[in-house]
Order: sequence, then structure tokens, then C-alpha cells
Amino acid sequence: MISPMEERARRLQRSIGTIIRVLKIMEPSVQTVHGELKMTPSDLQTLRYVAAHPDCMSSAVAHHLNVVPTTATSIVDRLVKRGFVSRVRPEENRRAVSLRLTTAGQNAFGRIDAEELATNQAMLNVLPEAERDQFVSAMTRIAEELTHRKGL
Repeated sequence: MISPMEERARRLQRSIGTIIRVLKIMEPSVQTVHGELKMTPSDLQTLRYVAAHPDCMSSAVAHHLNVVPTTATSIVDRLVKRGFVSRVRPEENRRAVSLRLTTAGQNAFGRIDAEELATNQAMLNVLPEAERDQFVSAMTRIAEELTHRKGL
């Protein structure tokens, strides 16, 4: 017999799977910034991290993505090559290298962020107004707990 917790977890699994499937199916049929820029999930998360933490080091990106430093360097190299991220040597420590979004990176991230915000608003619009804050609070709590557990 399946426990109530397992049943809820299975329903959640199906729901998350359906949301991901629908968004992936919609992506090619609707011109999206994500599709246009052809970035990997790691590229997008790196862009997001550097946007939120200007002048961060590649090691901080590695920690955020939970990857080894060489993998983070490869991701950053791709974004530098595409003109979205720049490496800067601070005057006070010429051995250090910090990361910043370029103007093109800021523009790309702004477009990605606006597109994701519109998608999230569309998902919230499915819920009655009275349930939206509770849903966002629950998702925020889950995200924070998972981040804490993984030490990210």
C-alpha cells in the first residue's frame, strides 16, 4: 500500500514533469529568448549568478553550480567567447580575476529574466488569487531548504 506522503510525492512528480514537458514543447513553437540564445542550463545559471554577484570569482560560480572549478572555467570561457561575460583583473589584486556581465550579457540576461517572469506570471494566473501567496511561499521554502541541504 502506498503511503499518503508517497502518493503526494508521485502527484508532485507528475505535475513537475508535465510543467517541464509543456514548457519544452512550447519553446520551439514560440520564439523565445532561451531558444534564440541557445544557452545550456549551466550557461543560464552562470549568467544569472554573475548578474546577481558582479565581480565574483569563477570559484564562486563553481560552488553555486556545484561543479569542479575546471567545469566552471569552461562555462565561463563559453560565455566570454560569446561576449556575455568579461574577465576583469582588479587593480588591488592583479592575480585575481573577477567576472562581470558585458553590455551584451546584461541585455541578454534582461531579456531572459523578463521572459521567465512572464512565464511565472502565466503559471500564477492559473491559481485563484487567494492561493498565489501560499504557493509562492511553499516553493520559496522548498528552494531554500534544498539549497541549505546541498550547502549551495
